[in-house]
Amino acid sequence: MVRPRRGDDRPHGIPPFSPGVRVGYFQPKSRRYLMKSLVLSCFVFLAVLVSPMAQTASQITIASDTWASCTEKDGSGLYFDILRLVFGNSGASLDIRMVPFARSVQMLESGKADISVGNYVGDIAKGLYPKLPIDYDDVTVLMRKERAFLYSGEKSLGGKKVAWITDYGYDAHLASTVELTEVSDREGGISMLRSGRIDYYIENRASILDALREMKLDEDDFVLDTIKYLKIYICFSDTEKGRRLRDTWDRKYAELIDSGKLKPLFAKWENPASYELLIKGR
Repeated sequence: MVRPRRGDDRPHGIPPFSPGVRVGYFQPKSRRYLMKSLVLSCFVFLAVLVSPMAQTASQITIASDTWASCTEKDGSGLYFDILRLVFGNSGASLDIRMVPFARSVQMLESGKADISVGNYVGDIAKGLYPKLPIDYDDVTVLMRKERAFLYSGEKSLGGKKVAWITDYGYDAHLASTVELTEVSDREGGISMLRSGRIDYYIENRASILDALREMKLDEDDFVLDTIKYLKIYICFSDTEKGRRLRDTWDRKYAELIDSGKLKPLFAKWENPASYELLIKGR
């Protein structure tokens, strides 16, 4: 063993310095300091890495119009219940923004919302569609009873004055070309129908009936005819967060359908027909 010279404070076992050779060694205190620094750096790195995920889980911004029994103004409804089932267990809070449909699309495409509710195929130009629809929407024609004799199905719409809510895009799904008027709300469309300014108003049956009740109108004064069903999707922003949410939705929503857990929800909101269509679509 090499014994250190007097005045040499190197630990035992460290050879003396040689000319022209730089020799370094760590004191125990230095090693502890480096270990603490390394651990702290790891924590900082993990915090930076996880922070976007934590942000995603903490709040999800949802933009939606109001549809009877599906997306009510008070935050209740079939679609909101399903969204809570899919994302609520992860600790996320749903920030629901009730806005006109056209505005919900704009919010999604501009990145101001993570999710837009109630979209047909083709409604969203800049966004992500999931694999499965959340519902099937009936396309229903409303007409005045005294003029119902002029109607004989979807082909009767051709060339007629027809109204629906702005950006609902029914024209892409109709067999005939109509003289279209877009309205900001269903009450305005029904008022135009009553005054004879349009021949037909188109929307889903539940929302039409809900509007008739809100306007205190007698349903017997009108005739409704459902001409087809369209798939409804919730869409996601085309961002990293949106892609994570879409992937989570695809996985958990499919599990809910296959497990039968959605059946009571569709029954609660009096929409068993759509549930059967979802099952057949699987």
